[in-house]
Amino acid sequence: MNQLTKLSQQLQTLFAGMTAQARVLAVLLVAAIAASVGMLATNYRSGSGETTYLFDGESFSEEQLSRFEMAFSAAGLREWDRVGYRIQIPAANKTEYLKAVAEAKVLPGGLHSQLDEALKESNFLESTRTTEAKQLSAKLSSISRSLETMPFVHKAFVTFDEKREGFSSKRPKVASIAILPRHNTGLTNDQSRSIMQYVQKSIAGLGAADIALLDLSTGQTRTGEDDPLALEQERYYQIKKQREQDLKRRAQQLLTDYGNVRIEVNVDIDPTLGKETSNIKYDPKPTTVQSSTSKRDSDLQKMGPGGRPGTEPNALANRSASISPTPEQINKEKESTESSKQVVGSTLSTIREAGLQTKQVSFSILLPFSYYRTAYLGEWMQLNPDKKTEDAPPFDEATLATVKQKVEANVKSVLTAIVQTSVEGEAKVPNITVSHYVDFPGEEIAGPSVMTQTVDWLQQSWQTLMLAAIALAAIVSMRSFAKTAPSTDDRPFENGFDIPIDDAIDLNLTSLTGDDDELGSGASNSSEPGVPPKFKITGGDLKGNLTTMVRENPDAAATLLRNWIGGTQT
Repeated sequence: MNQLTKLSQQLQTLFAGMTAQARVLAVLLVAAIAASVGMLATNYRSGSGETTYLFDGESFSEEQLSRFEMAFSAAGLREWDRVGYRIQIPAANKTEYLKAVAEAKVLPGGLHSQLDEALKESNFLESTRTTEAKQLSAKLSSISRSLETMPFVHKAFVTFDEKREGFSSKRPKVASIAILPRHNTGLTNDQSRSIMQYVQKSIAGLGAADIALLDLSTGQTRTGEDDPLALEQERYYQIKKQREQDLKRRAQQLLTDYGNVRIEVNVDIDPTLGKETSNIKYDPKPTTVQSSTSKRDSDLQKMGPGGRPGTEPNALANRSASISPTPEQINKEKESTESSKQVVGSTLSTIREAGLQTKQVSFSILLPFSYYRTAYLGEWMQLNPDKKTEDAPPFDEATLATVKQKVEANVKSVLTAIVQTSVEGEAKVPNITVSHYVDFPGEEIAGPSVMTQTVDWLQQSWQTLMLAAIALAAIVSMRSFAKTAPSTDDRPFENGFDIPIDDAIDLNLTSLTGDDDELGSGASNSSEPGVPPKFKITGGDLKGNLTTMVRENPDAAATLLRNWIGGTQT
């Protein structure tokens, strides 16, 4: 504490001993140092001015953004900005913002994070039904979160229920979906079908007719259908819209150079879902696949009677044999059989054609009216490169009709190439209608005024301007201080301040250098005329006494100073 007191006293003494210019300069320098330190601290806190997006520019829902804002406010972080559905933060303080989000426990989880947490929290002491209920709740939350990531969905609520009846394995299931669209614009048919199909495929055993979708912006409820005919109709309209969107996109790319072109496309689709044709053709000549041939020859001879009937015993040998007579009857037969198996050849052709083919395409094209004049001048300048635009002939009705005819022909030829029709008997050339609309020049948006620009510039550069002003004031003060500095020229002192030497010799120097008692005597009380006042010691500082003496008797003061200086030199 004593050190601080002494330091304060020293600073006060130092400041009191300064001249007016030095005091002003000191104050300005201290202010400049303080401002510089403040700017350094601000730049260190906010970084180099570079910004980044929280979580690499991920988009969040309104609920998540509100949670982030609360987390930043609790952590005292205010240098963030909301850009659409993203949050922009200083790049140098990214760690602080992530820490604030983590401490507030509002980290954006994945689509299956809640299901994972439910599985981790389950234990073997829980009943099976309790575990299934937890998993189902987490699954429905994940489905709702995934729906909220769609660009046209603001809030999504999904509920599910099933009816348990005894020991039956078949359980009726129902699901309901409540959707709050962004900006309360209402859901289109395609968006509703997409949401219902996603929920149906996310829950096992759920039919299309078991789903109900509620649009919270309009209050309308839509239910799914399991009718095969309805599904085929839905497929028909989906394919129709997809082809129309594809043709419109391709047409816009081709007609980009025509300006702000308005395009509408209508596609007529053959409602036939599929076609299969089979054709069988038989060959006129059969083909032998198997043949067999068999032959049989028989020879039959009939002999006449001869010899004794019966059998002679074989006891006697060397008996004479009788010669058999000539056969009375001989029969010979020959039989030949041939068989063959033949098959008539045939050719089977099966042709399968995809259904829902494009029959006819119609384009409605609206060109800006200003394009005709632009096209006319551009073509004329290409044909007359050595002339200026002002030299072109006037753009009258006849010229307009000619230009329109050329432009329409070009547009039709360009769009014809992207149309493909595969239905037999249908026209290959699309129906293209080209017209125009009057594009009135838009009102010019007034730029910011000079005052607004000046205020904005001052808001961005006030720190630099303040430092420049302080530096300029310090320079001016130093210049003024240099002008008023005391002169170091000793020539007036060496010349005795132009006092005549004879007059200086006549001075009674002894009376000026007497004892203290004599000096302290009432010289000033002497009222004798012609007696010069003595050098009186008042007890103050020497500077004050000399000042008084110079004021009363400058000649004596000059002589005294000369003698003192001369004495010190000797």
